[in-house]
Amino acid sequence: MNDTSNTNGIGAWFGGRSSNLRGFIWITLSTFAFMSMVMIVRHISDRYNTGELAFWRAFLGLALLTPIFIRSGSALFRTEQFRFHLLRNVMHFVGVAGWFYAISRMNLSTGMALQFTVPLFTILLAIVFLREKVDPARWVATIIGFAGVMVILRPGIEPVTMAAMAALVSALGYGAANIATKVLMRNCTSDTIVFYMNIMHLPMALGAAWALGGISVPAAADIPWLVGLAASATLAHWLLAKALGEADASLIIIVDFTKLPWITLGAFVFFGEAPALWAWAGGAVIFASTLYIVRRAARAARPAPKA
Repeated sequence: MNDTSNTNGIGAWFGGRSSNLRGFIWITLSTFAFMSMVMIVRHISDRYNTGELAFWRAFLGLALLTPIFIRSGSALFRTEQFRFHLLRNVMHFVGVAGWFYAISRMNLSTGMALQFTVPLFTILLAIVFLREKVDPARWVATIIGFAGVMVILRPGIEPVTMAAMAALVSALGYGAANIATKVLMRNCTSDTIVFYMNIMHLPMALGAAWALGGISVPAAADIPWLVGLAASATLAHWLLAKALGEADASLIIIVDFTKLPWITLGAFVFFGEAPALWAWAGGAVIFASTLYIVRRAARAARPAPKA
């Protein structure tokens, strides 16, 4: 009885908060789940190829969520936007595969800084596919944001690696998936989005794994790590979907930037990896330009005060 009362009390308290506060909680939890996923991928990436990691992430994620799917019943499968789910998850898989490849082969703070281009790619894709209008100030801010990428990579001074290119392709894939997620959240629950993500990722990951050398049977010692990978990745994206449905975009971007210090700290503690100062400098440029763009858009969307 007490447990039920406590649960109901927490639910009532949470439901009574503002949508921005609820979104802040969701995106903060998503950030820590995302950091856990990154640490696990780096830890086991020397034993499994990118396709294998993506396959076990999707397969075990689906298994972990089975009780939720059963509870949801047939409503979970109902969607009038199947093609949009397919488009989202093709692009999302590009994001996942590129990201797993990048973080298994490059400095984690550099990889995380490059991931901050996701909102910039989202803006460019929204212009192309959603016909959004962009004023000159937003164009300038977007260009400055991509200049931050040049600060991180320093082409001509340092060689641009395949891992760095994979991180940028990953950001492009995630940017496209974010647009699709925002549209799908108008008519779909986060459970439905995560369900279709795992189902559709399975054949894509299986194909990628075979192309990269096949799928090996996991060692017993690695099973907890693979389950942790699936749990943290699935939870991170479920929480992100909840946050996108609740909070202002500017709030999400501000909290999202905290991934950089957390992942830098984790890389140092667990792998002895020194922080990449150029990644911090470039990441700050990307963050500042993105925050300016989002806040400017928010101000433009506010209704004019009544006379």
